[in-house]
Amino acid sequence: MAYDNVQQILGKLEDHEKRIRALEGRKVKDLKMASLEEERKTNTRNKGEDLFPPIEKLLKDGFFAEWRTDIEVCNTLTLKLLTKKTPLRASVVNVLRAMVKKGLLIREKIQKGKRFILAYKQVS
Repeated sequence: MAYDNVQQILGKLEDHEKRIRALEGRKVKDLKMASLEEERKTNTRNKGEDLFPPIEKLLKDGFFAEWRTDIEVCNTLTLKLLTKKTPLRASVVNVLRAMVKKGLLIREKIQKGKRFILAYKQVS
């Protein structure tokens, strides 16, 4: 008896949902697609800007003729407007490390004040 009552209530709820969808002009498939599109929008992340071209431009301009730190590279990229936003220091370091692996730059520890800091210089 109770099972039949539950089935009747569930049937009525489904009818009400169908009526509401009909009034809104939506179909069941539209609702599923809308929810999938919302999930895709929330899961996708914007990829950051590629920093290889602007740093290579600095390399060609002779910026790395002297020893330069990653902070100086970030500041120069911002000042010369070579990037849309201020680049993250970690991203710049990753690009500089890749350029060291390619043999375009050399990396050494230099002393600045009391601390030793990694600096980059163009290969002669």
